[in-house]
Amino acid sequence: MTVTITAEGLKKINPNLLDERARLYASVLEAVRPLADLSTGIRVRHFIAQIAQETGGFRALVESTRYTKPDRLDALFKNVQGPEHARRLVAAGPVAIGNTIYANKNGNGGVESGDGFRFRGRGFMMVTGRANYRNVGAMAGLPLEDQPDLLGEPEPAAKAAAMFWKSRAINSAADANDISMVTFLVNGPARLHLAERRAFLATAQTIWN
Repeated sequence: MTVTITAEGLKKINPNLLDERARLYASVLEAVRPLADLSTGIRVRHFIAQIAQETGGFRALVESTRYTKPDRLDALFKNVQGPEHARRLVAAGPVAIGNTIYANKNGNGGVESGDGFRFRGRGFMMVTGRANYRNVGAMAGLPLEDQPDLLGEPEPAAKAAAMFWKSRAINSAADANDISMVTFLVNGPARLHLAERRAFLATAQTIWN
């Protein structure tokens, strides 16, 4: 049974992943694997499938709020109040977009607080919002609310992801091979991009079995 997280495994998940990044991510994820009790192939592959989706195939540990299409921005976020508002935000740039789309959510203040951009998605689990940074930071023993940029660094991101996984008892759903429930526990009731998560899981099953 294969449970070790290796650079070769991550490269199979995303063949375009740079070798150096694959080695770095594999190293930090393997180091925290015991923290999340990822002791079986099925647990590892569910974990990898989720973080692969959250990071766009391990392409980024920090969410980009750079949007160029106002209609897309308007369609995605309730805080964007119509096409004209979306056009103004696109013109203003990523900071203005981040501060707007995440304003007054997950413990963030209003647009003027700067919390939206400051606490945009980061880490292998793309944690978003001041309250979630605070909670995940407490679990991982990291000062994420005071130093949110830490979550965009591989080692803290890996530890935070492992503690998040453990705190939500996600291994039970993984053991049942219930990707819908795993996704619910990671992403919430919307279960966004479930089809993509299934595809990553299918690939992961050929590596960690």
